[in-house]
Amino acid sequence: MRGIKTTAFLSVCALFGVAQAHGQSTAASGMDGMSGMSMEVPQLPHAPVVVRVDSARHEVEITAGPFHLPAMPPGMDMMEMMGDMAGGHAAHLEQLITRFKWPMTDWLRGYHLEITDQNGKLLPQRTMHHMEFVNFDRRQLVYPLAERVLGIGEETATIMLPRTVGLPLTKGQEVGVFLMWNNDTGHDMDGVMLHFMLKSSPANLTPRPVAVLPFKVDVNSHPGMPDSWDVPPGPGTYSKASIFTVPVSGRLLGIGGHMHDHGVEMRIEDVATGKVLAHVHAIRDSSGDVSGVSRQLLAVKGKGPHLRVGREYRMVAVYENHSTETLKGVMAVIGGLFAPDNIKQWPAVDRNSAEYQRDIAVMLHPTVDLAASSTFAFSDDDSGIDYLSLVSPEARF
Repeated sequence: MRGIKTTAFLSVCALFGVAQAHGQSTAASGMDGMSGMSMEVPQLPHAPVVVRVDSARHEVEITAGPFHLPAMPPGMDMMEMMGDMAGGHAAHLEQLITRFKWPMTDWLRGYHLEITDQNGKLLPQRTMHHMEFVNFDRRQLVYPLAERVLGIGEETATIMLPRTVGLPLTKGQEVGVFLMWNNDTGHDMDGVMLHFMLKSSPANLTPRPVAVLPFKVDVNSHPGMPDSWDVPPGPGTYSKASIFTVPVSGRLLGIGGHMHDHGVEMRIEDVATGKVLAHVHAIRDSSGDVSGVSRQLLAVKGKGPHLRVGREYRMVAVYENHSTETLKGVMAVIGGLFAPDNIKQWPAVDRNSAEYQRDIAVMLHPTVDLAASSTFAFSDDDSGIDYLSLVSPEARF
């Protein structure tokens, strides 16, 4: 693998699947039979969506809106809101904005995101709690779940990888955009518009970019169930670990992560040797409030640690609790970039597996009929720009 000279990997954690709050607290038991399952949840704030494809510029622009966003009740934080499924706070639940077939084979390199009000004025990105770009037709490296291509949080900046690196996407792969709003202004918001631009390089780019795919490990991953956990009362530190393997060998190029308040560090170890392969720490103040997670670039002066098929690795997450109360609902997720030795050996996704179906059901909420399908309309014009319009934006699968 050629050396990668870029500072863009400083944003790997934001770009590839870790800048999200998981909506898995909504999962119900007995989720093997997904089709037709229902649950009392409020109606989500849907709005018209248009996906504009400019094949000449290798850009896909998703425009959604106008949305009506009810205000979050005073004094209620986001984790409480996510658990208040029956409370009618629909604008603060994760929802499927759009789903469509990726229009061209190319190398995804980055994105640009804007949120505007009814007058076209830019709104702060914290109006959105998080957003995910998902590839339903490729599995994750560690878990047999739909690939989270991008995870974008409240403070994630625009990202563009260099031409030497790219995430391969194939024409016809089914992709989707999920979003959770976060209206903490104290008043309802009308006319909110979302503008999400995905930028790529052509498939025949020379020299050929290094193929990278998202890397994600969750210390408490249980598809279809909450991935949060509790830290017992202190004083002291508490560690939680999970063992994982990879189905294809390759190199870990860089990592970042996601932790809650009172998080300390996360690391990846070789189980057999105990060697620490990668390590990040929580960025926090003296009271333990976490504002972010550090990033480790593993392929700047070398090729990065080589993860091998059949070898066990351990993710370790450390929290501290100096209080007499249990810390409820913490999380620990490591994400980054992985360069497979041979991308053709990447295992195929099994969309019919119980794990995959549980994961999808949680993303869409248990109100959806997984046997149903959204309706799309496609048209061309003479300008050479294709337009794909979502006629029915309801979360149907």
